Amino acid sequence: MKACVLYFSQTGNTKSFAEEISDSLDAPVFDLITSDPSVVNEYDVVLIGTPVHGFNPSKEALAFVERLPEGDGKKTVLFCTHRLWTGRTFGKLKSTLKKKNYHNVLCVAVKGKEFSKEDFTEPVQKIVKKLQE
Repeated sequence: MKACVLYFSQTGNTKSFAEEISDSLDAPVFDLITSDPSVVNEYDVVLIGTPVHGFNPSKEALAFVERLPEGDGKKTVLFCTHRLWTGRTFGKLKSTLKKKNYHNVLCVAVKGKEFSKEDFTEPVQKIVKKLQE
């Protein structure tokens, strides 16, 4: 399994989550604002992270997913940070990914305002376990 982690972060919370995932999977991490969507062509598993804005994925994350190349059945894992509720965040991303032939295998959310490394421990373990199956 060759995985990469892509994220958008406004406050640094989602970036921290992405970096924890990256460290646990020994996978490269990319800021989707500065990355070309074609970077996913080199990987079997694509992990995409976003903060929740108005109960939706960030417009930056959604626009990036819309520009992704055809997935040919690649696996995806979606993750987010939020303060209240994830709302339509995962549904919108999964729907867009499905149209491009990506197969989402897991969605993980972390709720809070300010996060510490420990807040990401359990969700990261969940991701690692799912990808080892």
